[in-house]
Amino acid sequence: MPTSIQSFLSRIPELRDADQRAFLYSDLDQQRIDNPEGYQEALKFWTQLLLSACQHGLLSAAPRTPQPRLNTTLASSDEDDEDEDDVLDRTQSDDSEHTEAASVLCFERAGLAARLAFRGDTPTGVDGIVDEMERSGIVVEACDYLAGSTVRRWAGRFVRHVPVVGRQMAVLAWGAQTSQITLDSSLVVRSLVEAAASRVADAHYARAACALTDNLLSMDVFREQYAQPVLTTNGKLSLEDARLVLRCLEDQRQATSTIIDAADTQVLIKFAARRAQRVQPVTEADRGAFHVVSTRDTIARQVTALESRVLELDLKARNAVVRKLRTQALGYLRLKRHVESDVLARRQQALDNIERIVLKLQQAASDVQLLQAFKSGTCALKGLNQEAEDMHAERIFDDWADQALRADEIQAVMDDGAAVVADGMQDVDDDALEAELEALLAADEQKEAAASDKQKESNVAVPGKQETADEDMLANAFNKVTLSPDHTPSEPNAADAKQERIAMLE
Repeated sequence: MPTSIQSFLSRIPELRDADQRAFLYSDLDQQRIDNPEGYQEALKFWTQLLLSACQHGLLSAAPRTPQPRLNTTLASSDEDDEDEDDVLDRTQSDDSEHTEAASVLCFERAGLAARLAFRGDTPTGVDGIVDEMERSGIVVEACDYLAGSTVRRWAGRFVRHVPVVGRQMAVLAWGAQTSQITLDSSLVVRSLVEAAASRVADAHYARAACALTDNLLSMDVFREQYAQPVLTTNGKLSLEDARLVLRCLEDQRQATSTIIDAADTQVLIKFAARRAQRVQPVTEADRGAFHVVSTRDTIARQVTALESRVLELDLKARNAVVRKLRTQALGYLRLKRHVESDVLARRQQALDNIERIVLKLQQAASDVQLLQAFKSGTCALKGLNQEAEDMHAERIFDDWADQALRADEIQAVMDDGAAVVADGMQDVDDDALEAELEALLAADEQKEAAASDKQKESNVAVPGKQETADEDMLANAFNKVTLSPDHTPSEPNAADAKQERIAMLE
């Protein structure tokens, strides 16, 4: 991963080539007219370059200088007399030791061309490229993107305007830290913000147990806990990126935020109970639970720091023993025992007590969800019962009984009518009907027998008759034979002709 904009630019082949770099760093507004196809290629190149550089955090404002840490080195054994408050002051959250992370979701318009200078060349047409990206909706000004959101209103309470060459720079103070955010000159990359918000939501619902306290976060916890999905590296999410991601989650109804203290310095972020649900407004119960959780987290950090302090004092005592510094070793051991027996023990006891409170809150929230489920089920059952009552079930079943009885009555009447009709018919002797049927069958059999005999008689051969028929057939066949003109057959006598025909038949 490139660590500077120059290192990033040196990896791009088009910029290493002098001719291509000369074209890309030229006045692209003139290229739009003279070379439209080349301008479109340059626009595509710069769009991809700016988005990639922004995603690597190379186009944001310079990170702030970290605040100096409190000196925690024991100079002498005189610190044996420090009380619990002095020890806790040494173990407060060390947010100030971290450099503010660079933004990976937006970039500064001001001075962009100077930051993209490479090998002595400065892109003169990059401002026009940015304007084109803004017109196409790829980027949008941060002040417009945050308009109407809670984080925008919260940020506005800390904004003081400083005129800078016709623009106004918004300086946002977050506690003891100061982060300069040029709202008017920052451009937000929509696609990067939406992708980061989706990853944050996935990470949240993958780790959350859907309890009340799991969905309530402070801005600091939000920045630390979800830096990995956005930055893909360990660190702390920049305040600018946290605000942009939160704004996107608010648009998607996945989260909401509100200012919870009178000094307007702390923001409560609330996620929806389920991924598929919409977030509900922050209630007084949410505020109370968040206060308890924040206190627990603070005490937990103090306990961790005190445990580290004990290990540090033990190591220092051992080193003093090795160096034969008896007095100093005794001082370290005395302070170590003080931290262990007095400060750390009380802090650990407080943490245990507040953990029980958190568990009670989670159980109460679970009970509330269960009661809400019963309430919803009761309402549904009540509505169904009302629909059943509106349909008058007793009347329906009474009508059914009446109509069933009426149907039986009608069927009985029809049966009685059929019996009357049957009784009114004349009685017929069954034996007479059988005799008549037998007579019909006998007559039919006689007709079939006569027809069969007649057929057999016609098929019996008569010798004289059959022979005469054969002779006639042969005579007809000979008469049809055509003889040639020059051939005149001798006229046979009748006896010979008859003999020939008989031979042929044989």
